[in-house]
Amino acid sequence: MSALVGFLIYPYIIRTLGAEQYGLYAFLLAIALYFQDLIDFGFDSPCTKRAAISAGDKDELSRTVSVVFYCKLVLIFLSLCIALPVVILIPVLRENLWLFAIIFVQNLYKTFYPQWYYLGTKNMKFSSILQAVIRISQIPLTLILVRTEADLIVYSAIISGTMLAGSFVGGANVLMHGVKLVKVSPVYMLEYFREATPFFVTTISGRVKEKTLTSIIGAFFGMRDVAIYDLANKIIQIPKLLLNSINAALFPEVVTNPTPQRVAKILKYERLIALGTILFIVLLGYPAALVLGGRDMVQAYPVALILSFTIYFSLIAGAYLQFVFVARGAYRHVALNQLFALISCLCLCAIGMWIYPSVWSVALSLSLSTAGEVLYCRFFSKSLIKE
Repeated sequence: MSALVGFLIYPYIIRTLGAEQYGLYAFLLAIALYFQDLIDFGFDSPCTKRAAISAGDKDELSRTVSVVFYCKLVLIFLSLCIALPVVILIPVLRENLWLFAIIFVQNLYKTFYPQWYYLGTKNMKFSSILQAVIRISQIPLTLILVRTEADLIVYSAIISGTMLAGSFVGGANVLMHGVKLVKVSPVYMLEYFREATPFFVTTISGRVKEKTLTSIIGAFFGMRDVAIYDLANKIIQIPKLLLNSINAALFPEVVTNPTPQRVAKILKYERLIALGTILFIVLLGYPAALVLGGRDMVQAYPVALILSFTIYFSLIAGAYLQFVFVARGAYRHVALNQLFALISCLCLCAIGMWIYPSVWSVALSLSLSTAGEVLYCRFFSKSLIKE
């Protein structure tokens, strides 16, 4: 829903704020999201598994919800301690202090909104409706309040404010259905941190890989090219998120019985779906770029074609990671997979920038590194999937 609303409102925002201002927003958001990953700390995957296994046990669910909440409060404090010197040291953050602070508020969304709980307990109806209300409410607020280039801070406040309000509602709803915040020992919190560490490494590696590329584009080519790269990502974002949600939706069911036959069948159908999606982007990507960004932004189309291959590779790699490695407790491979992708992406990006410095080279390095994730998964999953 977030991607869909962003897709719908994008033509208005890019024309109202302009490519430079929107590029600044995308640049600051890319930096803020690093702190979101620190606050999340990879709790979602292992806690979804815990919730799926103990869905009928309110005491166990209460303990899990409490541990995650307290851990994230600690991580919020830590992220603020890190953010302060970062803002002081980086000129673009210092010059846009209030804008960055408002965007930073988005990081609290995952703290108070236990998406993993709704997914693990198979109670996604309320969660889906709430997220739809949050995102849809952003459309009229944006159309009414954002009128000129000077309203970038207003647009940021709309996005951050609605997300924060929704997170409180989502968290309160959990507490209204028999789940309580209970006291937990620091030892138990450390156990969750230890279990989530491979997923934190996975998430932060993926974030560094994708958002560092945005930072590289902003540093070497300017904010307009950041806006072009962002538009290319938006063109592939909705189908990519929809397809990746397939694995998330199947996970609570498959994790209880991850047989090789089920995994092979899922991979077979996901390959066909992903290839069809790439063809869809080839056919409709150009008119999408034209409608969303205008003729000045059609350079996003070839970038989107390059990035479209990440849809296929991300979907297949995600299936391996969740249904083979996570389901069998091989969390170490989840982290190592993303570290491998990160290192290969940065190396490929450096080579590409040396040979042909352009946004195309940056996009290609991301697609190739995602293909590397699949190769890693295929190689190391052979022994596990036969068990």
